[in-house]
Amino acid sequence: MTMRVLILGAGQVADGPPVLLAEQNGELLVERFVRLLQGLDAKLVFVVRAEDQKRLHIDSVIKLAAPGSSVVLVGGETGGAACTALLAIEHFDMNDELLILASNELLDIDYNETVEGFRARGLDAATVVFPSLHPRYSYVALNAEGNIVEAAEKRPISRLATAGFYWFRRGAEFVAAAQEMMRKDAQVDGRFYISLTLNQYVLWQKKLGVREVESRQYQPLKSRHQISIYEGESHPETAS
Repeated sequence: MTMRVLILGAGQVADGPPVLLAEQNGELLVERFVRLLQGLDAKLVFVVRAEDQKRLHIDSVIKLAAPGSSVVLVGGETGGAACTALLAIEHFDMNDELLILASNELLDIDYNETVEGFRARGLDAATVVFPSLHPRYSYVALNAEGNIVEAAEKRPISRLATAGFYWFRRGAEFVAAAQEMMRKDAQVDGRFYISLTLNQYVLWQKKLGVREVESRQYQPLKSRHQISIYEGESHPETAS
């Protein structure tokens, strides 16, 4: 059994190439993700737009950056990130871990250490959170023990916004939670979100937790302006 890491890169950024091709100090974002995930000994699965494959050969870029990875092509708009994730279901190991990452959200943390922490705590699912109150984000509320008791999308229910990093102990449980969420039509503005699958875990009385990071450790890459800022930054770890 091998952990799967699903990187969702099928979102569209206006007036430019996909975010996975954003470049900083000569390193593409897709290469940075591969580097950040090296210690996990996982199989990487990228979900990208078919249009980007035809226009920019992004599948070839990914295969060179991450030999042995899989690429899933999406032909058009989906019903949200949860629907997009299920398009890659044939690549899941149902009995092993599943880490879902948004390609347009980057964290300045040790990804391997974060997953190891979730495992050590005996969690069934977990997410990384940062402080915010803006309604553009997903949120989770915790109980006194620090376990998630509710998740909400585009509605602040706490000061803990999720950062596009979702870990599930078993792929099969994520799939079941996503399917149940869709059966209940638990969508926001016509879209099904990864965050809201956590509510199904709560109903199952599963143990859910978070890793809290500082705002400076979270970098959104959801607009051309944010990507331009990222491409203009320089970090010692990659600078020549």
